[in-house]
Amino acid sequence: MYRLFATSIALFTAAGTVIADDLVPYAVIEHLGLNQAWARPVTAPWGAQSISHQKLVVMESDPVEYVEIVKVVPGDAAPANGDASAKPPVSDPNVLVRMRTEQLQANGQPMGRQEAERVANNEIRRLKRRGIEAKVRVRTLPRVNLFSISNDGTLECRDAETGEPIWMVRVGDQNLPFMSLGADEENLIVVNGSNFYHVDSVNGEVISQVPTIGAPSFGATIAGDFVMIPMIGGGIECYPLRDATIDPFLEKVNGSALALPVRAPDVGSSRTAWGTDSGFVYVMEMQGVPSLLFRLKTDGIVSGRIASAKGNRFFFGSEGGQVYGIRASRSGEVLWSQPIGEPFYNEPIVFGDQVLLRSAYGNLFSLRADTGQMSWSRPVTGVGELMGVIDGRLYITTLSGHCRVLDLESGQMVASPQDLRPADFITNTLTNRLYLVGSDGDIQCLHAKGEDLPTFHHEVVVAEKSDGAAANSAKQNPNATNNAGGNDPFGAGGNDPFGAGMNDGKDPFGAGGNDPFGGGGGNDPFGGGDGGGMDDPFGGSNPFGN
Repeated sequence: MYRLFATSIALFTAAGTVIADDLVPYAVIEHLGLNQAWARPVTAPWGAQSISHQKLVVMESDPVEYVEIVKVVPGDAAPANGDASAKPPVSDPNVLVRMRTEQLQANGQPMGRQEAERVANNEIRRLKRRGIEAKVRVRTLPRVNLFSISNDGTLECRDAETGEPIWMVRVGDQNLPFMSLGADEENLIVVNGSNFYHVDSVNGEVISQVPTIGAPSFGATIAGDFVMIPMIGGGIECYPLRDATIDPFLEKVNGSALALPVRAPDVGSSRTAWGTDSGFVYVMEMQGVPSLLFRLKTDGIVSGRIASAKGNRFFFGSEGGQVYGIRASRSGEVLWSQPIGEPFYNEPIVFGDQVLLRSAYGNLFSLRADTGQMSWSRPVTGVGELMGVIDGRLYITTLSGHCRVLDLESGQMVASPQDLRPADFITNTLTNRLYLVGSDGDIQCLHAKGEDLPTFHHEVVVAEKSDGAAANSAKQNPNATNNAGGNDPFGAGGNDPFGAGMNDGKDPFGAGGNDPFGGGGGNDPFGGGDGGGMDDPFGGSNPFGN
């Protein structure tokens, strides 16, 4: 294994990044009201065609900490100096400087919170001499990582906000196929042929290599205490993540899985759902001893991957044109069922209270997640794929490969830039970022102007990073040591980049300057209650034994 450590984010701002020919030009980015956060190549031998899978993961237990210098506005009573109760807006025009406490200094060491606050307080004193009142504010946000696996076995992790590489490792046999990654905040599962590799998602350490009993069909899903891997010929193999003394568990179901199981996003939930070619959707509990909760006979086969939402809810469409919303309870609660009349093969996308589904005819429907009723007056036609949402705008591709921008609430077209024609992209349902992939493997990250920090489409719980947590992080990363005596990037004892009478240096926050700190109700269809005396939903004996 070898590791890559980035230099400085300031070296990779939009102004200094080389753009591949098939990525979005700056003129188009500007026209759409977007900014480029970063553009960098993925380590892949033959560009995008050799990238087997990419996955975005929110690392809530490993947050990113920022120290900000905020201009004091009359009447502003927001707490300062790191009050964790403060919840400032993500887009705050009064932020003069934002420092990421882990950003590297000239000596190659991370700054750390103590040094960042020292630098900020020094600068506040200089600003005060210029008649500018400012304060220090500490902000903590979940980290977002991007994992990529190439068909030569190169597995890499990079910061999805800066593009900086975090670690890289080579796994598996390049002569065997690599399938979809399974990932959470601690674990990364790489399925390669009839083996899977368990990797520490924080530092890239390969923990184990495990041969599967059968032949995997898609990849892996991490849920609860287990790794779930669908098998060719039917059944789901479940392997323990933490306790090696537990034997693998094989769950036999009616039919073969047609897509990877999907886990509910609720904190602590391990309930998963998937469809089979026998016309059933199964829901399984993966905490403790794995057990099937229920199965639902659908009107038509559910061949696409199922979408999940908070509240242990799942949404999917069938080839028979029926769309379902269910809740993963033991009684098998169907929230609603809506006939659309067009076959569905794609995975739905959930944004807020909307469920977006594209039919096989290229028509995009928006349904209310609570009732299943249409939320748009009519479907949008000619839709290819969904890329993501930024500021209430849905970015999609057309059947011809171009891009359209839709108003998420109404479905009306906002823009149709002819020059925005990405070779590929990473569908992002987590944050307000677009990730476009060029044919040569370059990834381009775009966000709205002023949205230098990510907002999350789903509620996240941030684990505050204490000094102890920072120390632990330093143990995992040999470069992540605090540098309280590091260099002052504001030129304490040297050049003042704000030009406060110290020299004729340029102000990076003035006109034309670059900012080095980041710009860059439903009835139970089974007729059972929800208590211990409910009727068997399948009739007769319970085939699942629970």
